Amino acid sequence: MSKKLIGSNNLIVQGSILAIASLIVRLIGLLYRIPLVNILGIEGSGYYASAYTIYTFLLIISSYGLPAAISKIIAKRMTIKKYKEAHIIFKSSLVFAVIIGAAFSGILYFGAEWYSNFIEIPKAKIAIQGLAPALFIFSFMSVFRGYYQGMNTMVPTAISQIIEQVFNAIFSLVIAMLLLQRGVEYAAAGSSIGTGMGAFFGTVFLVIVYFMMRPKIHERCQKDTNTIESGNITFYWKLLLMTSIPMLIGSTAFHVTNLVDGIMFNKALAFHQYSALQIASLSGLFEGKYKILITLPVSIAAAMATASIPSITKSLVLNDHTVVVKKVDLAIRSVLMVSIPAMVGVFVLARPILELLFKDMSYIDVTVNILKLGSITIVLFGVSTISIGLLQGLGLLNIPVKNSLISLVIKVLFNILFLYVLDTNLYGAVITNIIFAAISGYLNFRAVRQYLSLKINIYKTIVAPSIASAIMGVVTFVVYTLLAIVIAPKLSTVLVLPVAMIVYLIALLKLKTFDADELNAIPFGSKLKRFL
Repeated sequence: MSKKLIGSNNLIVQGSILAIASLIVRLIGLLYRIPLVNILGIEGSGYYASAYTIYTFLLIISSYGLPAAISKIIAKRMTIKKYKEAHIIFKSSLVFAVIIGAAFSGILYFGAEWYSNFIEIPKAKIAIQGLAPALFIFSFMSVFRGYYQGMNTMVPTAISQIIEQVFNAIFSLVIAMLLLQRGVEYAAAGSSIGTGMGAFFGTVFLVIVYFMMRPKIHERCQKDTNTIESGNITFYWKLLLMTSIPMLIGSTAFHVTNLVDGIMFNKALAFHQYSALQIASLSGLFEGKYKILITLPVSIAAAMATASIPSITKSLVLNDHTVVVKKVDLAIRSVLMVSIPAMVGVFVLARPILELLFKDMSYIDVTVNILKLGSITIVLFGVSTISIGLLQGLGLLNIPVKNSLISLVIKVLFNILFLYVLDTNLYGAVITNIIFAAISGYLNFRAVRQYLSLKINIYKTIVAPSIASAIMGVVTFVVYTLLAIVIAPKLSTVLVLPVAMIVYLIALLKLKTFDADELNAIPFGSKLKRFL
């Protein structure tokens, strides 16, 4: 096993492994949130969402840049066969991660009371504190992931991500249920603890892999006669910081929007004299119901983006511009083929889907309205997500960062208008979300087109999926309405979903959206071709 892990060099295979793992992790992460919302209710979901927002932000600052930075540094040493120095860098990075992880865990734990008061939800304090250990564990885990990726294997990272998310889902749900009798704020804290438990088991797996690989690593180190650049641990810490900071700026730019958005939303509600309970409930509804249903199809677009990057990178290395353009065109088309019908499905079945998935029907009319209003963001974020992935694959890392910051500044201005000047609460949050998605999608997509001189096939990319989605929407509405007359509404929803999928696929086929060769070229396309 160790030889396989160290020796694998197939870029496409490695990228595909990580893409598949990413899709599985995203689906588990989104799907377990549905029963979690049912356990916590919208109030408890507000506590959990508030905690998770600040946790994610600190996680990005403390750990997200580490795997990529370590991977880059290790890969360089492995290429020139400096195995001994690569291992020294790995051990130095572990010490660095322990210090950084402990520091940020302390900041989150001891700053929880101040932050929860600042965002106008004091009861979120213990949920925030429950996430503090996870920051420390993730810092430690990120070093192992970066080390393995530097040796050009994504397998340990992919498996650890799935293990982490599975245990996260199990412990989050179980501990939340056990603590629910003490109050929803304790249940929310229980779900926070589950995140740390998932990270712990993911780390255990990575450590086991390390000990399996250790004899081979030590054998390589003993045979290595190359000089070591520096034996000073601080030298490698400086190298790690200089490599990770540019990556960190990029990651932070993409995720700071959620933090700013959450703070502005809560502060605006407090400004208009909403109570802490109302703020928590509205925040929980927005994060726990609206965003779950909007984000699920977008996560598929993100997985497609991840899957597209290795193939595009390989074509770039081969300097095959024609193939690159074709792959980019197909990647964009495949995302729209998923996101356009998802938008129509959410719009048509907003109420039935909510009634099927969630127990708490508080604010049901408002939730239905914001889902219908915000369904367009599925397409907009889908375009933005795939465009960001493509730009990264093309090596244009700074462009998405700049576009994200421009979109954020514009969103903040509209937040002030819709949330502070006008008391539009959830409706305002959705409208500004649409504006942000539209600007971000436009800027990133424009950059892809300009860089590649890309000409989009309007019929196959937009017109055909839109017509097929419209047909699907009409048929879905009629079939659901008829079924709901004779059987239970929830059962009607379950039955109508596969009908909608079949109608859409048949419509796509009749409209000649894809030919056989094009299907072979997109992620999972060969399986779709066999199904059709």
